[in-house]
Amino acid sequence: MKFHFKSAVSVSLFLTSFVLSACSGPVNSGSGPGTGPGSGSFTVGGTVTGLAGTGLVLQNNAGDNLAITANGSFTFKTAIASGQAFLVSVSTPPSTPSQTCTVANGSGTANANVTNVQVTCSTATVSIGGNVVGLAGTGLVLQNNGADNLAVATSGSFTFKTAITIGSTYLVTVNVQPNSPAQTCTVTNGSGTASANVGNIQITCSTGTLSIGGTVTGLAKTGSGIVLQDNGGDNLTVKANGSFTFPRLVPAGGAYNVTIFTQPSGPNQICTVTNGSGTANANVVNVQVICPAIFHTIGGTVVGLVGTNSGMVLQNNGGDNLTVSSNGNFTFNTRIADGSTYDVSVLVGPSTQPGVGIVTWFYQGTATSAVTSVIVDCGHNDWSWFDGSKTSNQKEASSPPPAPPPAVPTFDTSSPGGRKYPATWTDFNGNLWLFGGYGLTFTAGLTPPATQLNDMWEYVNTQNYFGSFYNYWQNLKPALGPGGPSSREGAVTWTQPGAGGDLFLFGGEDQLLNFYNDIWRYNIAGNTWTLVRGGANNSGVYGTQGTAAAGNTPGARWGATTRMDASGNVWVFGGYGYDSAGALGLLNDLWNYNITTSQWTWISGSTTVNQTGNYGTLGTPAASNIPGARQASMSWIDGSGNFWLFGGFDLDSQGNPAALNDLWEFKAGVWTWMSGANVINQTGVYGIQGVASATNVPGARWSSGAWTDASGNLWLFGGQGYDTTGNGSLNDVWEYKGGQWIWVKGPASVSQAGVYGTTTPGPIIYPYVGNGPGSRFAPGYWYVLNPTDNSSEFWIFGGQGFDSAGTDGNGLLSDLWRYLPYP
Repeated sequence: MKFHFKSAVSVSLFLTSFVLSACSGPVNSGSGPGTGPGSGSFTVGGTVTGLAGTGLVLQNNAGDNLAITANGSFTFKTAIASGQAFLVSVSTPPSTPSQTCTVANGSGTANANVTNVQVTCSTATVSIGGNVVGLAGTGLVLQNNGADNLAVATSGSFTFKTAITIGSTYLVTVNVQPNSPAQTCTVTNGSGTASANVGNIQITCSTGTLSIGGTVTGLAKTGSGIVLQDNGGDNLTVKANGSFTFPRLVPAGGAYNVTIFTQPSGPNQICTVTNGSGTANANVVNVQVICPAIFHTIGGTVVGLVGTNSGMVLQNNGGDNLTVSSNGNFTFNTRIADGSTYDVSVLVGPSTQPGVGIVTWFYQGTATSAVTSVIVDCGHNDWSWFDGSKTSNQKEASSPPPAPPPAVPTFDTSSPGGRKYPATWTDFNGNLWLFGGYGLTFTAGLTPPATQLNDMWEYVNTQNYFGSFYNYWQNLKPALGPGGPSSREGAVTWTQPGAGGDLFLFGGEDQLLNFYNDIWRYNIAGNTWTLVRGGANNSGVYGTQGTAAAGNTPGARWGATTRMDASGNVWVFGGYGYDSAGALGLLNDLWNYNITTSQWTWISGSTTVNQTGNYGTLGTPAASNIPGARQASMSWIDGSGNFWLFGGFDLDSQGNPAALNDLWEFKAGVWTWMSGANVINQTGVYGIQGVASATNVPGARWSSGAWTDASGNLWLFGGQGYDTTGNGSLNDVWEYKGGQWIWVKGPASVSQAGVYGTTTPGPIIYPYVGNGPGSRFAPGYWYVLNPTDNSSEFWIFGGQGFDSAGTDGNGLLSDLWRYLPYP
């Protein structure tokens, strides 16, 4: 591939093995081959004959190996006890040359030293032969490998008397030409390496001394070839352009007549013969077989291009300019000859997507048929693998970040360990922050087992479209260290608006099964955590609905969902935790948190756990409407500041606990059921990819990734739930826009392996439309607004699911991906 970018831009294990051997005792009585009957221990051996190759290994009782290098006697190193069975076999047969060895007297019971095991090796051989045609004279003698002569009296099959060792070479020549009449015999397929009996050697004898031949031009490289014929019988198959000579000679003054017996196919060609007939008074070399040139179109597909009037110009072989306005198939105007090379490039980038580079895939090659495989990838609707491993269950790797210029850059390979349910933030500069979750670390005693973590990581320079040496992870707080929030998973977060804004963390659950409602504040500049309020296993204090108060607080919980609106108000919904009475269960309360006053306001929902949903009428707001209690649901703030909620592990309208796919909007203090079902475990209706429809809907799910783009549209990725027929982890991408769902990308099936492509993360990232993360749930996810072109970027990290092998859906992932939606 090539890219175009117009903008600036041991533990060591010590293994000890030992062998215990017994010493022979007094000789008394017994029977068996060899000498010295008695008791104690006896040796096992014998004789090898016929060995010519190398590498022979014998084995006794499937364990005592003995390498044999020459014919003669042998004895296994390990003696066996009196009365013990022995079984001698060939563990590795000889090679160079290849031989087959057989064992006689190889088994029995040792009552004395065994010396009569007989190993006989023989070399496998193959025959060399073929067929003689056109023989009229006498005295023809063929020869193989310069020594094995064979007299041939008549046309027909022949076989040399001396077979050769399998795997050795053969070279068949004419040692004596026939006479009475004098003939010239030629050999076809006369040399090679014999891996089996050879029977395809062709000896063609002609009465005469002159050859007939010429040149073939224009023959397609990938076709069947052409079959020529001389004088109505001497057939010759030609597979490639160049000179040819018929095997049968003609006498001086004899006629020749070259014709086409079979025309080429695949592709079809109609070839003609020039200078094809005449009288041979010398070797004929001027027969011309001319095949009409085959021309192929060159084209492919443009993907990820913004707009329908881009002005992008492509070139083939430095010319043949082609303007491409939008996504779809393209074909250059000028066809190229069969066997010619092509080289597709971008001459003028699209004006509709400044700052977004282009990668051209499969752009070079040799045309032997119509070329449709070139892909011009303009980046949108692409997943790009930026960092981390394509193999699950990787521990963290942490090293100092690369030194700034003018130091020589090096690509940093630091990465958090595989994990699920981490807490994440995007800061004012578009950098990605990640805290804790359930995963893997290097901490002594806790690797490889996974546990809840409290490490803090930052990934910088997301604005570099193609990546760089300065895109990297850095570990700012080690796992399980002192200070700051306790190790936990399933917490929720928000970022203080403005440059250098602090990062806030709320709730979650630790490894001791404590639930939290604490708020922590992380200062980026100081790399310090400060506890704002709250603690562990606390009941909710709801106060008066709609009224903020210093004493109000949501109960401790795991798996809530949260969003911040444009005014800096934080919205938190549900999760699994404590209600006002200290009961533990699923929650459906909606809260608002004010960063400035550090006060909570109970907005909506119940003060008690495990409440069923009241859906009302689809699309109709009502004061009595309320989503059912749920955990691990997804939420958004739209362009108008309204709070949206989707799915999760919930209670439906009948109070059944399982996955839902209901979509809700909270607007002006009232809930509206907008889409999906009010009952559990509904499969998805995908429709046509990229096309909105009123009947489309994602399947029920929980623990997905969720983003709102710059236009206020809602996006959803993966999770644990239902495809069109069953359930598992997912990697589909959906957009909710204009009141309808659109299946944007990814398969409509669960349990899919990740497609990481042919390149690994490095200083240059190559987006490709065919790549994508595997099915997963509970990843870390971020939204980044790229200041270069004001475009939206969605990022995900890890989760639990399928890596590149696609065999273990329980793997903890550590891969970092970027998805670039259309603006």
